Formats: sequence, C-alpha cells, structure tokens
Amino acid sequence: PGSGTTKPANQPNDNPYANNPPPSNTGDKQGEVKPAAKPVSADGILSAQKGAFGVRATFGGQGIGLAGRGTAAAPVDTGSLGFSYWGSDQFTLLFDVGVGLGISGGGVLFGFGATIGMDYHFRTSADALRPLINVQVGIGSGIASDIGNALQLTAQFAGGAEYFFSPSFSISGRIGLGLRLPFSSGSMTLTTFTPAAGAAWYF
Repeated sequence: PGSGTTKPANQPNDNPYANNPPPSNTGDKQGEVKPAAKPVSADGILSAQKGAFGVRATFGGQGIGLAGRGTAAAPVDTGSLGFSYWGSDQFTLLFDVGVGLGISGGGVLFGFGATIGMDYHFRTSADALRPLINVQVGIGSGIASDIGNALQLTAQFAGGAEYFFSPSFSISGRIGLGLRLPFSSGSMTLTTFTPAAGAAWYF
C-alpha cells in the first residue's frame, strides 16, 4: 500500500483482547482448592424431628451396686426392643420391653423388664450428633424361678449421645445411675455405671 494508506482499526496485533475480552476477576482463582461441602439432606435436616416414629433395640450392661442387697436379682438388662416417638424436635418418648430365659437344675427360669422413659436431645435437627439426657422408670424381674418374689420397681437417670447417619437411622450410647426397689424386701439398691447402647430406625 502507498504511504497515504491508513491502517484499519482494531487489528489483532494492536489489541489481543479486541475480540476476546479478558477473564473476569470475580470468578475462582486459578489453582484454588475449595473445601469439600458437608453432606446434608435437601432440606438441611440431619436428625429425626417432631412427629418421627421409631423402632429401637437396646443392649445394656449390668449395673454396679452401691447400696442395698446387690444386683443379683436385677431385672433383665441385657437387651430390649421398643418404640420411640418424637413429640418435639427435642423430646422423645420411649417404650421398651425385654425378656430373659435361664436354665437351672433342669428347670427353665424366666425374667422380664418393661420401661417407659424420655430422651431430651440437645442441639437441633440440623445436627447429626445430638447429646442427650435420659430418664426411665419401669417394672421387672430378674431371671428366677419365682417371678413374683423377684419383682421390683426400677428408675434410671443417664447421659449420652445419639448419632444420626441419616434422619431415618441412628446409634446411641449412654451411662446412667439407677435405683431398684424389690417388692419382697423393700431394700433399695443404688446402681452406678449402667451402660447401654442402641440403634433406632425412624419413619
């Protein structure tokens, strides 16, 4: 071209971003690693809440007697099946029944335990781990040939926690302090370090 020819505007060599604007600074930085998001349900609920109904199984250990006549004739503490109902996001009503069998001298021995209680859960339904306090009262018999003679009232106060893998399934553990009052003798027994572990499925 002659010396009087004018160069067209916006040539690629003049402005490398003429046709392709530079990336915005508001986006993610190159090489930035984001922390993994905490898995939650669609509505942010991690544990059971008001209105949930559950089927539960509980396995408990024998309490250590502190006073009275010991714990040889204690009600069935090895296991129970029951139901739970969440009356609110914190309060849960509990109903449990357990039975036990034994053999002595060719005879079959029988024992049972039935309790009603309450769990109070701390934190909210948006938390998977819920600390709790537990209160229970009940009636039962140790495994014996004469159930009527071994019949007694029971009560327990315990603390523990319940962990929810999902709003429908959880495992729990607790350690409590208990009282036992046999009908036959009236000698009250105080027990401590009464452990229990359980699992529940909620609908």
